[in-house]
Amino acid sequence: MSDGSELLRMLEPAVRPMGAPGRTHAPQSPMEQRGFDQLLREAEHSDEMDALRFSAHAIERLEQMGVELSEAQLEALNAATGEAASKGANDSLLMMQRLGMIVNIPNRTVVTVLTADRMQSGVVTQIDSAVMVDDPEAI
Repeated sequence: MSDGSELLRMLEPAVRPMGAPGRTHAPQSPMEQRGFDQLLREAEHSDEMDALRFSAHAIERLEQMGVELSEAQLEALNAATGEAASKGANDSLLMMQRLGMIVNIPNRTVVTVLTADRMQSGVVTQIDSAVMVDDPEAI
């Protein structure tokens, strides 16, 4: 860089000498530089990143129990996970009907699955929150 004015052009609009007028025309934002198709692909990818995942252990437990979750149930669980995250939860028990899932909220991962029968003692440890999830399949 040959002088300070080059550096100022690179840093503007975040840094300006005191009393210097602002830009009359702002550069295009990154969103304006990308096309609609690109933004749509990024949004779809973002949704995939936010989707609830299941550990191998949780999948095995669901299979052993003969439980298949519908798309609507998965959406309800995903929404409940988001709600727990917004409250600062780390490890939550999500209860849907007689099915409980321990979810690591920051990783959005179901760690294990429990039925009400398996929770005979009524005590679940190593969680910091519980969320009651309405089952969209229940009548």
